Amino acid sequence: MAKKNSLQPGLLFCLAAALLCAGWLMKPFPLFIFAGLAPLFAIIDHAQDEERFWNLAELILVALAAGFLAAHVFELESLFISLVEAIAVTLAFVAYSFAYQRFDGRLGKFTVIFFWLAIEYVFLKLPWRENMIYMADALTLKPDWLKWTHYSGYLGASFWVLAANWMVYLTLLKGGKINGAFLVLTILWITAPIIFSYYFGGMVISRVDMIALYNKKISSLDANYIQQGEVIPRIAAWISLLVLFVAVVKNKTRQG
Repeated sequence: MAKKNSLQPGLLFCLAAALLCAGWLMKPFPLFIFAGLAPLFAIIDHAQDEERFWNLAELILVALAAGFLAAHVFELESLFISLVEAIAVTLAFVAYSFAYQRFDGRLGKFTVIFFWLAIEYVFLKLPWRENMIYMADALTLKPDWLKWTHYSGYLGASFWVLAANWMVYLTLLKGGKINGAFLVLTILWITAPIIFSYYFGGMVISRVDMIALYNKKISSLDANYIQQGEVIPRIAAWISLLVLFVAVVKNKTRQG
């Protein structure tokens, strides 16, 4: 896979777990959530083959479980659902590893974001959608940052957070040195939606609005949102299916 960074997987795991827990627990100041997943992208760099990846996937799973448990404020009764959610989103990294090998190493880690958003879209289609945690939920105490979700849907904030984590990885953790160009792009990516919200923003789509739409209780919702729904994860789901389909075809062709 990509060139290894100088940090070992164990340290990256600890860093990810700490940042994710801080991001979920510090919702009044949730900046850590924009970097908590970046070390998990870096862990993948240490997986030179599928067998090695499965060993490292355990670290990804545990770090994500810690983050989801923190999102539930470490309530022990939420341990099971936290593990289920962690297993589900770990599949985003598993799917990437599978497709990466079939595409002969020509698949960028940005694909993990598509798979993750597709999984969040699946969450929305399940009867227990109200009990699931979405990455956008880390920003629930900052609605003033999300006045553009009228256009993207609530999970547009999930895409914002996930893409920021990927960019933080490219800036600080890929190849063992700081990438100045990506540093500037990362700062712009994180701050531009906030600035837009304060000066040009419109209606905020909340988690409650999203759940209401997918529970078919739409009478009080914005007409544009009723028509568009959660368009970003829906597109991500189709892209994910396409990537996996091509990967499976390539795998079958090689075996044949």
